[in-house]
Amino acid sequence: MLSDEIPKIFPFTKFNPKNITGNFEMDPLGNPILDRDKHGNLIDRDGKLVNSKGYLIDKHGNVINRNGMITFARELLDNEQDIPKVFRTGLLKSDTASSLSRLMSEIGKN
Repeated sequence: MLSDEIPKIFPFTKFNPKNITGNFEMDPLGNPILDRDKHGNLIDRDGKLVNSKGYLIDKHGNVINRNGMITFARELLDNEQDIPKVFRTGLLKSDTASSLSRLMSEIGKN
């Protein structure tokens, strides 16, 4: 690695919460409408395990994506089982590479 290389801020450029969200409808207040299985676990319309926020989870409570890969460990969720706020704000949905290029250009001008 070159010493004058700018470090990457994030190892990714986009995050789409739809990749970790189950299949359900929302009530008028914006809360997911979920069912329960015979064991009392929350499930979506497809019968997949979800938490109270509607995120797909594994049997340990980790948030997983549609391919079953862990996206957020259970320990990273807040008290209400929500994912970290930076991922909920929509800031990471846009292409950060072009934004970073513009920022670095502005810094270079100053």
